[in-house]
Amino acid sequence: MLDNFGRVFTNFYENNILGYIEMLYQYPIKLVLLVIDITLVVFLIIKLLKLVKNTRAWQLLKGIALLVVVTAISSIFELKILNYILTSFMTYGVLILIVVFQPELRRALEQLRNKFN
Repeated sequence: MLDNFGRVFTNFYENNILGYIEMLYQYPIKLVLLVIDITLVVFLIIKLLKLVKNTRAWQLLKGIALLVVVTAISSIFELKILNYILTSFMTYGVLILIVVFQPELRRALEQLRNKFN
C-alpha cells in the first residue's frame, strides 16, 4: 500500500508539480498572477474566519474540515466504500447546510446589505 502511494506521489510530482514550475519559469507573469491569487484567497479566508469565530458557523466549519480530511485519508488508503459514502455526503451536504442554516444565511446577507448601503 505504501509502495503504491509512493508511486502515485512520484508520478504526481513529476507530471504536475515540475511541469507547473517549468511553466512559471517560462512565463514570469503567471508567477505574479499566482502570488496575487494566493494573496486574495488568504485574505478572504482570514476575513471569513474572523466573521464566523465564536458562532455556530465556527463549529460547522470545523466539522466540514474534519469531513474533508477524513475523505482525503480514505482516498489515499483506497477505502472505497467509506470514500464513496463521504463523497456522496459532501455532494448533498451543501444543500442540507443551506436548508438547515437558512435563518443564519438570511441574517448574514441582511448584515452585509446594511453594511454596504
